[in-house]
Amino acid sequence: MPVEVAPRLHTFRANDGDFDRYNDRLSVAGWMLEAFNANPIVLYNHDDGSGGIFGTARKDVLPIGKGRAYVQGDALLVDIEFDQEDDFARKVESKVARGILNAVSVRYLMHRYHENERGGFDCEQQELLEISVVTIPGNQRAVRMKELADERAAFIQDVAQAVVAALDMRERGKAAPSPAPDVNALAKYTAEALFQHLQENR
Repeated sequence: MPVEVAPRLHTFRANDGDFDRYNDRLSVAGWMLEAFNANPIVLYNHDDGSGGIFGTARKDVLPIGKGRAYVQGDALLVDIEFDQEDDFARKVESKVARGILNAVSVRYLMHRYHENERGGFDCEQQELLEISVVTIPGNQRAVRMKELADERAAFIQDVAQAVVAALDMRERGKAAPSPAPDVNALAKYTAEALFQHLQENR
């Protein structure tokens, strides 16, 4: 029985309620996410192939993946899954995984806003249109959230693959590998990791 590997998700802080590099502040509670999550476009450097102002950009640009946006605590987060059938998307994901690319940026439509003391805008309500992996983000805190989440996800995937492999060997009448000496500790850690993972993705 082949082991199905779940798609790898990369979680980013997409925005928060503090000033960005344009002196704008976007309310975390004000995000309108329904339209984005129905059409969860993830681009690279906001390039949608439209040609921009001067019409000089490539016309064949496609999304590099899809995302799930949600508010958690004091930030807008996004889980990004890169398109594994697209060569460029896989290159971007490789750079993300290796820490070469670490940031994202949001494109949005302001609905309720007013000018603030720095000459930018304070936005009380805004609609998320698109999220891009970028080289330099407009919000300097819009970076990848990684170490612990990556380690936990990798461990859960390893355990799941080991269980499936053991069950497969059992079905074929072969002896499963002997369990590790500290089975109780492994089971406890697995349960805790699964519980934490489920809590974070409710």
